[in-house]
Amino acid sequence: MGSSAFLSAAIKSRSEELLSLLDLQGDEKKLTQIRRRFMLLGQTVEAMQVWDVRRAIQAVRAVDGWKNFPIRLEARGEMAAVALYASLFEPPVAQLRLYDLPRSHMPQGPHFLNVLRFLDVPEALAMAAERCPVQLFQEKEAGWEFAQTTARKLGWPKNQIQVWAVPPGE
Repeated sequence: MGSSAFLSAAIKSRSEELLSLLDLQGDEKKLTQIRRRFMLLGQTVEAMQVWDVRRAIQAVRAVDGWKNFPIRLEARGEMAAVALYASLFEPPVAQLRLYDLPRSHMPQGPHFLNVLRFLDVPEALAMAAERCPVQLFQEKEAGWEFAQTTARKLGWPKNQIQVWAVPPGE
């Protein structure tokens, strides 16, 4: 099995598996109800997905000969935020490539309980960029000034945070 196939299999989220087992694809009302139940238990689907990505990174690093294997996380939309937060809790990954990263947790961003009491997505991005190079591919370059200003004021390399405007869907 190739390394990319291994990573793809390892990162398959258990929350997505649960929803597909329940055959709730397309039933938004039922999905919302399940998401609320997770929150009542003190957890969110996105938080579980962060845990899944972290465990996948740990699994790759546990394989003999792959301990120092450079890992690049690449994700789109809400999963880009999941990859961003997962990168904060593991030894530095080699690179983050994030497409259409939500600019905030509100109103439709990734749901992590009480996260907005402490930080929002741009601050998390700055924290991640301290650890590894980050490439953002967004519809508009605006909205990431906090992370870019932090990088400039702390004297990080110019390529530590790169934001590119790309047409939607690319």
